[in-house]
Parts: sequence; C-alpha cells; structure tokens
Amino acid sequence: MSHSGNFSFLAEHSPLLAQLGAAAENAFAADPNTTLIKLRQFGEAMAQDLAARLGVEFEQMSQADLLYRLEREAGLDRTIRGLFHTLRVEGNKATHEFKTQHKEAMDGLKVARALAIWFHESFGKQGTAFKPGPFVPPADPSSHLRNLQNEIDQLKAQLKAASQTLEDNQQLADLVAQEKQEYETLALQMDAEAKTYKELAHEQEAALKKAQEEFDAKVKQFQAQLDAQQAKEAQASTKKATKNLVLNEELTRILIDQQLVDAGWVSFPSISALHMRWKVFTR
Repeated sequence: MSHSGNFSFLAEHSPLLAQLGAAAENAFAADPNTTLIKLRQFGEAMAQDLAARLGVEFEQMSQADLLYRLEREAGLDRTIRGLFHTLRVEGNKATHEFKTQHKEAMDGLKVARALAIWFHESFGKQGTAFKPGPFVPPADPSSHLRNLQNEIDQLKAQLKAASQTLEDNQQLADLVAQEKQEYETLALQMDAEAKTYKELAHEQEAALKKAQEEFDAKVKQFQAQLDAQQAKEAQASTKKATKNLVLNEELTRILIDQQLVDAGWVSFPSISALHMRWKVFTR
C-alpha cells in the first residue's frame, strides 16, 4: 500500500503510522467519517509508541488515561496532548454514528500532520532539522457547497443586521436553491468515490493488519529493552521538538474550539456561528 506524502516520513519509525495516515486520506472524499476513525487509530498507535519510548506503562489503558499519564509521568506538553485529545474526541464521534462533514475530517488531517511532524522531529534521524514541506490537502468535494453555505450565512447575518426579512429576499432564495442542487451533486460524487474506495479499502485493511502485528511486536521490544537513560534521552528529544513546534492560526483555532467544547461553554455549531458573525461584522 502506498504511503501518503503528508505522512510517508513516518515509515522511518513505523509502517503502521504511515499507512494509517494514508488510509485516512484515501477515505476522505468518499467517507470523511472513516477518515476520523483512522486518525483516532493513528493517534492511539502514536501515543503507544511514544509511551514505550518514554518508559510509561499503558497496558489495558484508555487513550485518555494514557495521555494523562504521559503528561504527568513524562512531561508531555499540554499542546501536544491537546492535539492527541482532538483526534481521540473527533474519532469517537465518528465511531458513534456521528455524521462527519469534510471540514471536520480535513481539520483532523491537519492536526494529525502536526503531530506527525512533532513525532518525527522527536525521534527521526534528522531531528528538528527535518523539513516537512507544506501540508497537501486531499481534494475536497464539499468545498463549493461549504463556500455557498458561508455565503448564505453571511447574507442572513447582513439582512438581520439591517432588519430586513429573510423570506422576501430573492438573492437569498437563489442561493438556497443553489445549495439544494449542490447537496445533490455532492451526494452523487461521494457515491462514485465510495465505489472506488471500497476496492482500495480491502487492500488497505489487509496491509494494516500486518502492520499492526509488526507494530505491536516492536512496541513490546521497546518496552523490554528500554533503560532509564534511554527514556531520559527520549524525553529530552520530545521537549526539543516541542520547542520547535509552531501552530498556525488554523490549528490554534481548532485546539481552542476543542477546549471550549470540553469545558461545556459552547457546542461546535455555536462556535461556527460565532466565527461567521465575527467575519461578517469585521469585513
């Protein structure tokens, strides 16, 4: 199975990590839900690999508990923990019948990519000298629909601010009609993508199963051979990579949104509305 360019460098550490990144991207157009499920698995595997290198026990432990233990016992930075946590939460939503939009799946890929770079800079041969290049997003079949929905939301906000009725606005009616057509077009496109992806997925799952077995054996080997000095050096490497980590505005927004949801202050739909109102009134 070919590795995605966005995650291929992880093959230096584990074929499983590289293949899970590729599987998440390959599913994106047809099934963004599967993308987030694969990214949750990606985060779980990376956290286990990290724990084995740092000498942190994780047998029969949930991902949430492992992340807490990595922070408490190995000094895992809270920002890095937040990236892992976001993949866990979004993956759980996708697993429990949550209807994932392409936007959420794309955000997940960007979060996973940031983690991948941090991990590679921590343990890769090049260290923090590694030059990952830009994230290359997979083609998003919903981008036109999302732009149209943003336009509708902006127009609604402008009409409400001007105390104009929404029902009588012809421009809004035309946009809503276009939105309906875009939904139908997207459904057809995703159905076609799903047929292609189904053939690829069978091959991927067989490769992932083999890679998982190799990964589990490697982790056990790490745990058996690790000494205190190696764990100390691994911790120093992660701290060096963390200092080199710079989150762009988009990733920062994703983490802040997740923190707000965790705190129960606001839901994701409310966050989206807040972002939209901010864009309208600051134009």
